[in-house]
Amino acid sequence: MAQKDASKPAAAETSPVDQAKARRWFAQAKQVTESRNYDYGIECYVTGLGFWPDAVEEGHKPLRAVAMQRLMAGGKKPGMMDQFKKSTNGKDVKQNLLNACELLAKDPKNATYMEPLLKNAVKLGCAETAKWVAPILIDGLKNEKKPSAARFKAAVEMLEEAADAGETAGRNTDTVWFLEQAVAAADAVARLLPGDGPAATQLRNLSGKLTIVRGKYRDGESFRDSLRDAEKSKLLHDGDRVVQSDDAVDHLITAARAEYEANPGVPGKVMALVEHLLRRERKKDEDDAMAVLGRAYKDSNNYNFKSKLDDIRLRQVTRQVRELKARAEQTGSEEDRQQLRLANAERVETEIEVWSERMAAYPTDLRVRFRYGMALFAAKRWDEAIPVFQESQVDPRNRTQSLFYMGRCFYEKQIYDQARHLLDDAARSYEIEGDATSKDIAYWQGRAAEAAGDAAGALEAYGRLLRSDYNYLGGEVRQRVEALKKG
Repeated sequence: MAQKDASKPAAAETSPVDQAKARRWFAQAKQVTESRNYDYGIECYVTGLGFWPDAVEEGHKPLRAVAMQRLMAGGKKPGMMDQFKKSTNGKDVKQNLLNACELLAKDPKNATYMEPLLKNAVKLGCAETAKWVAPILIDGLKNEKKPSAARFKAAVEMLEEAADAGETAGRNTDTVWFLEQAVAAADAVARLLPGDGPAATQLRNLSGKLTIVRGKYRDGESFRDSLRDAEKSKLLHDGDRVVQSDDAVDHLITAARAEYEANPGVPGKVMALVEHLLRRERKKDEDDAMAVLGRAYKDSNNYNFKSKLDDIRLRQVTRQVRELKARAEQTGSEEDRQQLRLANAERVETEIEVWSERMAAYPTDLRVRFRYGMALFAAKRWDEAIPVFQESQVDPRNRTQSLFYMGRCFYEKQIYDQARHLLDDAARSYEIEGDATSKDIAYWQGRAAEAAGDAAGALEAYGRLLRSDYNYLGGEVRQRVEALKKG
């Protein structure tokens, strides 16, 4: 178990003067990368981080976005000489961190560079940087072709050391957060080494430690422990129930609204009221919740409120489409079908608006970028969707779907060779056989080959699909196979 070291800095502190110097370098980095001078942009970001090594929002996150852009543009990865020059295990901890930042920026999917970034961030007391890079490292280790138990173990030790440093410094929230990450990494070790006694013991010990720390730091501050009278106890009981009567929900809303009106500037009070208003999925309550969120966003400029408001808007337009579709299928009325088409168009435009704005707010979040691409795809804006999917495919979580929808875009543009290459890439990147995604990929591989005039390729793809689902699309694939065989 990691040993506490009281000599570690409580947190990396940066003077206002150094923060100002860092911001000037970050501004320079942003300017040069807009002209696609990625290498100099990386150099500027790293120089700025030298003044302010724990600048996550202004330094690390935009640097990673530049790294992804450089990767997509075919940027060269660090060679042996670069790694030798940019040591990450020297005596100067801050320089180690900066070297790790630069190496990772030039090879952003390489977990080998994520590890020293986390390690040196912990040593330097850069808690925010450590919290930012830890999930990236865990994802990187999970997505390696052959995940290494030894590297996961090293990550566990670093995360536990970060938790201990947080406890020493009195940063209780950090302590809990890092222990949660450590438990997740230890669980990965246990899964990679089934039956391994030390791995199971480590996971058990860390889980126990997390339970103790949560009890020590969280329970005493929790809402449940703050309840002192029977009325508030009843509110907690009602709030925990999955199915609630209208009277109970009204009671919860009234209480939450009183708390909110007494503390309108406290985000927790805003969100508590909003969550109670959303319980019944009633448009009137949802509209009320959006009004509350709109006021909170206007007063605070906190984008989390706007994001939640937009989530409710998306929920409403999606529900409207679902209801109109059911009615149109039931009545068969042309008027109902027209209403459904209009509602679908409204939903698509709302999705484009929401995800476009959210992408601007979170430029480094590739999951948001993927959702924006999906909105463009739904609107049949193929030329706009393709570059968005090209960027979102860098995220391993969305790689297969990004490749698949890029292939679909090229198919719709009748550029069948490119469609086939992308769909083949999607198939190679997807390891599960027989599920809905694998079937969809095989179907469109067949369609692209068929459109390109490659009957043999189409039959091969359709054959794979029929072996897993003989009645796919109600027998359409069987009909295509029969037509191809007839020539």
